[in-house]
Amino acid sequence: MTAGDGARGTRDSSARGNPRGATEARARPRGGQAVGIDLGTSNSVVAVIDKDGAPRILTTPEGSTTMPSLVWFSPDGPVVGELARAGLDYSPDLTIFGAKRLLGRRFDHPEIRRLSRVLPFELVEAPNGDTWIALSAGRSVSPEEVCALILREIRHIAEDHYGEPVTRAVITIPAWYDAAQRQATKDAAQIAGLTVVRLLSEPTAASLGHGAHRGADRRYLVCDLGGGTFDVAAVDVQAGIFEVLATTGDAFLGGDDVDRAVVDNLIRDVRSARGFDITSDTIAVERLRLAAQNTKHELSDVAVSKVYVPELVQLPSGRAVEYQKPMRRDELEQWSSSLIRRIEAPIREALRRCGRKREDIEEVLLVGGMTRMPVVRREIARVTGREPHVIPNPEEVVAVGAALEVARLEGAIEGVLLIDVAARGLAVSLGGDCEQVIAQSSVVPTREHRVFGTRHDDQLRIEFDVWEGESPDPAQNRLLSRYAVLDLPPAPAGDVLVLVEMTIDTDGTVRLGASELVSGERLQLEQLYHAGLARTDVLRLQRQFAETP
Repeated sequence: MTAGDGARGTRDSSARGNPRGATEARARPRGGQAVGIDLGTSNSVVAVIDKDGAPRILTTPEGSTTMPSLVWFSPDGPVVGELARAGLDYSPDLTIFGAKRLLGRRFDHPEIRRLSRVLPFELVEAPNGDTWIALSAGRSVSPEEVCALILREIRHIAEDHYGEPVTRAVITIPAWYDAAQRQATKDAAQIAGLTVVRLLSEPTAASLGHGAHRGADRRYLVCDLGGGTFDVAAVDVQAGIFEVLATTGDAFLGGDDVDRAVVDNLIRDVRSARGFDITSDTIAVERLRLAAQNTKHELSDVAVSKVYVPELVQLPSGRAVEYQKPMRRDELEQWSSSLIRRIEAPIREALRRCGRKREDIEEVLLVGGMTRMPVVRREIARVTGREPHVIPNPEEVVAVGAALEVARLEGAIEGVLLIDVAARGLAVSLGGDCEQVIAQSSVVPTREHRVFGTRHDDQLRIEFDVWEGESPDPAQNRLLSRYAVLDLPPAPAGDVLVLVEMTIDTDGTVRLGASELVSGERLQLEQLYHAGLARTDVLRLQRQFAETP
């Protein structure tokens, strides 16, 4: 996430001249306006390109350039954004933050199990093994539905700006998102009434928003640390061509994790200094988390600050108990040291995958609110061997890049080409080891195929699994889906050959097709298992959202 952590702006971030090279005459979009959206773990941002070709960050009704990615399921209905902060104080079990982290995630993932122990709201297992959120007895929602509420609010902000419908968007995602997470993002957008014209990796968007295509040709390493994820991408920019050579990351490293590390230490301080054990008091813990987050932001600029909660708990007598504690920057760095050390591995892995040494990198770009933290900058400088370039307003640059991609796709920007790669490989299995079909870091879009033959006389179907990963061992990969090729013609074993085509499109989502090899006749392909929402559920939720705008 890039817009997520440390967002501070409360201004209209309008054009600063025309620094990105957009032409003044924009192509008129069809079927509604399009915007660039950075859907963040902690905060989200929406950007457009003005008529004069300059980027503009749209502001929320409160006047901020970032909108909290918060949804409070209040008794009167969902409340989204800044107004949902009231829910954090009084109904933390019904106020959902960080839903982006849960998109496309299986409930049995170790990090999800860890999160379920510390979040103030309850995570539950969906029928297909996905992670959902329990709101009350018998009622739960998917992360896609929560993110759709956020995206719908962003759509309303954009429609207020344009005075007409907004129906399309370029949405940025962590470069390290797998196929299930990418599809879940597209599903959330569809539910919100938005057609995704492209999913754009956050590091690529940051490079574009930074204006790298207008400067000298360079070899970039983009480090994007936000509220929920850490992304690293090696990006070459030459003559307006953005070529992503490798992407890596840590899907569970971000500002939220630093906040939890701080809260753990503060809970111990409350116990020792005040004699209260607030571990199981979700309201008190949430108030402490919000105060700790504010202090963390302040410690990026000052050496000493203070954690202050005016009403941490309430005594049986009704008297409120406040909590305050001075906090030093070096304390924050010590408490988060184990997390900061995790920055190194993805950087080194990105360099390994693109076959480069750190000396080959010409510029390191910092993106995401957490890169404001001095210890983060020092660690990235240590690992890369050079002082990183600090992008102004790192919470906004990704949304600007998304808006510029909208302009590029509409023909308003010329001479820019984006070349991306598959974050993970794609493999198939027929009940045994996985066979690689599409290699990791393949340029997308790409299409490959495998041929399966019948093993028995008059075999009428062939079942196979599709995996994401690079290992021949299925246990080391992620099961994306199970398919069956149906209605095969009766024939002796081995006489029927099925050609299965696998495509990874420019968004990183996966599509399959099947045909009989000899005749070329298309065959019916049935999906027996899938991650994420079923198509019928997406359409049902889309109708519900359309009826309650």
